[in-house]
Amino acid sequence: MVGRPRHHASVLAVALCTAVLPPLTPPATAAGPPPPPTDAALAHQPARPAASREQFYLLLPDRFANGDTGNDRGGLTGDRTATGYDPTDEDFFQGGDLRGVIDHLDYIKGLGTTAVWLAPVFKNKPVTVRDGKPTANYHGYAITDFTRVDPHFGTEADLSELIDKAHAKGMKVFFDVITNHTADTIDYAEKRYGYRSKGAYPYLDTEGRPFDDSTGMRPTDADGAPYTPQVSTDPRDRKVPDWLNDPSLYHNRGNSTFAGESALDGDFMGMDDLWTERPEVVRGMERIYEKWVRDFGVDGFRVDTAKNVDMAFWTQWATALDRYAARHGRRNFFLFAEAFSADASITAPYVTQGRLDATLDFPFQAAARNFASRGGPADDLAHVFAQDYRYTTDKTNAYSEVTFLGSHDMGRIGAFVTQDHPGADDAELLRRDRLAHELMFFSRGDPVIYSGDEQGFTGAGGDKDARQTMFASRVPDYLDDD
Repeated sequence: MVGRPRHHASVLAVALCTAVLPPLTPPATAAGPPPPPTDAALAHQPARPAASREQFYLLLPDRFANGDTGNDRGGLTGDRTATGYDPTDEDFFQGGDLRGVIDHLDYIKGLGTTAVWLAPVFKNKPVTVRDGKPTANYHGYAITDFTRVDPHFGTEADLSELIDKAHAKGMKVFFDVITNHTADTIDYAEKRYGYRSKGAYPYLDTEGRPFDDSTGMRPTDADGAPYTPQVSTDPRDRKVPDWLNDPSLYHNRGNSTFAGESALDGDFMGMDDLWTERPEVVRGMERIYEKWVRDFGVDGFRVDTAKNVDMAFWTQWATALDRYAARHGRRNFFLFAEAFSADASITAPYVTQGRLDATLDFPFQAAARNFASRGGPADDLAHVFAQDYRYTTDKTNAYSEVTFLGSHDMGRIGAFVTQDHPGADDAELLRRDRLAHELMFFSRGDPVIYSGDEQGFTGAGGDKDARQTMFASRVPDYLDDD
C-alpha cells in the first residue's frame, strides 16, 4: 500500500519597507534584518484534528469472512424466506460474521489499516418482502432491535472481542449507525404508498387542528398522520427499545422520492421513517447509541442517510454523543456523516451546523473518478480543495474528511474504470485504478479501502452488485465478475 503523506505548511515572509528622511544624527547601531525562519518552522504541520490520520477499511460482516457456520441462519429455522440465508443468491445472507473478522484482523492491519468500519451489526428484520419479492437484510440497514447484535453476525461477546483485539493491534473500530429509519413494520390502512405532502396533508394535533412541525411540535397521535398507520402484530416485528413501536413517532407520509420535502419525511425504500423533529425521538436515539459508547469501546460512528434527517436533529444528537463519550474517557470520539452530494456547500453544513466531525467526501470521489478514469481536468480537483475552508469549525477541519473512491452503496472504483473504458486492456484499467488510489492516499483526509478493492474486485454496478464475498462464492452474478 502507498504510504501516508506528509503535509507541509507554506510560510510567506513579507518584508515591510518604510521610506524615512535621513536622521539628523546617525543611529548608534544599525538593526539588521530578522533571522529567517528555521527549517523546523517551515516544515511545521498545520493544525489538524485528532482524527485526521486514519486509514479506514470498510467491510460488511456478511460478505467478509465466515468464521462460524453455526450462525449462518441466525438461529432461525425454515427456508430462506424465514432465515434470510441463501449463499447462492446475492439478495440473501452469505454467512459472513464477526468471528470471521476477528480471524482476519492481521490481514486487515497488514493493509495499513488504522480503523475498521463495520456496516451495521444491529439486529435486523431477516427478510423484507417488497413488490412480492423477498430480500434479506444482510446489509444491516433494516433494524428491529437497536440493543443487540444480529444473530447472523454473532453475539455481543463476539463484538467485544473484536474491538478488544483490534485495539490491541493498534486499530480503532467504527460502527455504521442509523437514526433516520427502522425496519419496515408499519403498513398503511389505505394500501397506498405515494408520498403525501405537508401542504395537502398537514399533521393534525390531538384536537384536530393542522400544524407545521417545522415551526414547532404539538401533542399528536397516530390519528393525525397523513396515512393511517397499522403496526405489525407479528412478535418477530416487535422493535426494541419499546418506544419505537409507537406509530405516532413516525412521519407516515409514504415513500420518499428523494427530492424536496420527501427527502426528509418520506419512507426510505419503504422503511419506517422516524419523526426526528420530535424531541422524544432525538432523546431516544441519544440513549440508544449512548449504550454502545458505554458498553463497548467503540471509537466512533458513521451515520447513515444524514441528508434524510433534519439538521436540528444532528446538532442535538452529535453534541450529546460527543459529551457522553468524553465523560466516558473518549474525548476524540469521531462522528462522520453520509451526505450524498458532490457539492461541498451541501455536505459541509453537516459539520458546521450539524456538529458532526466530518462527512464522507463525495465531492472528492466525483473529482477523483473524473480525473483518473475519465481524463477530466485537474481544475476539478483544485475546486474540491478550494472548498476546504467550508469544513472548519472549533473542533475540526477538512483534514478529517473521509475520502473514498467507491463503496458498498454506489459501487467500486474498479467498476467505474471498467465502465468508463469499455474494451480497455487490463494494464490500462490497472493504471487508472492505481492513479485514483494515489490521488486518495496523497490527498488530505482519512482514506477508505472498501473490502475487495485491494483484491481488484469490480462488479456490475452499485448496491448488491458491489457486495461480493471475500470468501468463495456460490452466486453466479459474482462468479462471472472480472
